[in-house]
Amino acid sequence: MADYWWHIKSGAVRQARLQSNGLRCIHEFFLPNEWFVCDNAGEDTVVDAVCDGTVLGRYKRADLEGLAEEGSSIAQTLREARLRRIARAEEHIFNLWHQRSVDKVRVFLDQMSARMPARADGFVSLPMSRYDIADYLGLSVETVSRALGDLQARRIVEFDGVRRLRILRMLATLPPPPGKLGQRVAKGYSFFRQHD
Repeated sequence: MADYWWHIKSGAVRQARLQSNGLRCIHEFFLPNEWFVCDNAGEDTVVDAVCDGTVLGRYKRADLEGLAEEGSSIAQTLREARLRRIARAEEHIFNLWHQRSVDKVRVFLDQMSARMPARADGFVSLPMSRYDIADYLGLSVETVSRALGDLQARRIVEFDGVRRLRILRMLATLPPPPGKLGQRVAKGYSFFRQHD
């Protein structure tokens, strides 16, 4: 796995680690036209398709990185892929440790909406299930479902089916909750605005 660079041609992929207790921890989702490499992949690392129609390109790491030394466009593509992955990992860590459950889900939806192509009506189709979202955010699927219902009731998101949604109000446009929590969350809002 670590010997290759991967390119998502269509569909989506999740990278997960299977824990000794049988639980799955999803580290990252990769979407169309994104590149990735599994630097620290162990025997417990699993990379698999999230949805039907997923097509991956696989390139030998040594060959591709050798070409990157010769060609600046390849080098730039690989460098940008690594930097985007690092930025997403930092945002994910911040989201896991500094938000309420409903805010974790809201941030996740904002991030996915920014990475997925929207249709003319503004809806995006999430390739991952609520179980995948739960495993990515460290929540139960019931908590994710309640959070989605809350966001819909507050007219922050609108659904057209189970996985098609439209963000009505992005994270940066929402006022933080009152009190000390709001002060901490407000700092998080500025963090996400800077990295969009």
